[in-house]
Amino acid sequence: MCAFILYFICVGVSVDGEVTDIATVEVMEGGVLNLDPGLEDLKEDVQIMWTFESGGENTRVAQMHQGRIYTHYDMRFTGRVLLDQKTGILTIMDIRTNESGLYEALSIISTHITGRRYNVHVYAPVSEPAIWSSSSASVHQSTGTSQETKETCSVFCSVKNDRDVFISWYKGGEILNQSSNPDLSINLSLSLELHYNDPETYSCTAVNPVNNKSIRLHIKEICPLQEVCVDHCGVSEALVRLVLSGLLGIITVVFLIEHLIFCSAQKTTAASVC
Repeated sequence: MCAFILYFICVGVSVDGEVTDIATVEVMEGGVLNLDPGLEDLKEDVQIMWTFESGGENTRVAQMHQGRIYTHYDMRFTGRVLLDQKTGILTIMDIRTNESGLYEALSIISTHITGRRYNVHVYAPVSEPAIWSSSSASVHQSTGTSQETKETCSVFCSVKNDRDVFISWYKGGEILNQSSNPDLSINLSLSLELHYNDPETYSCTAVNPVNNKSIRLHIKEICPLQEVCVDHCGVSEALVRLVLSGLLGIITVVFLIEHLIFCSAQKTTAASVC
């Protein structure tokens, strides 16, 4: 095994060597990472070594030497690494965010050395966005000689911030606004102001390069009191006034009837005494 490593070092200075540009791979946490060494036909004398570099540290992940597979080098990958003997493809199962970094395959065929490098980004799934409202307001708009009052509702969407996460408001399929923040200690938040009678469909979406989650805005649920008031307050107020007026009339009639009965009884008593 040591001879194989020394062979890599020696052949590495050969003018016959070739290293490809770095390719970018994005994968979601918990998924499966597959990296191809770029060899079309593996022969028996092919030697492959996969390495992983992150935070200035470089370690071997897997190796194929004289037809044998080795995957025991780094404890963090224990039980999750496969190296295909026929293709040289490296597979890491249940990939984790702290396993983002530079992966490199060094391959030797006879005296020719080639390399393929991958810059791997592992992202956690996006959190579910949440929608809430703060308050309502009356907006006065002048149209010629008349004024129109429209009720509005301020709606907010927020999501837990993470690497490369964006939050957006959509009207149908059209994006209205978008926000992100490199400070991962604070939640992302985005506001939207709507009229209660707005017939359009709105949704909030949180997205990163490998995952997205959306939530639809239901204005009648987010701003129920204001919505009901806009539609029914005038009718409800008139109905209450009508009921109160009716009750007052009934009480007045009852009082008059009792008063007449009392007066009649007083007159009957006085006539009997006389």
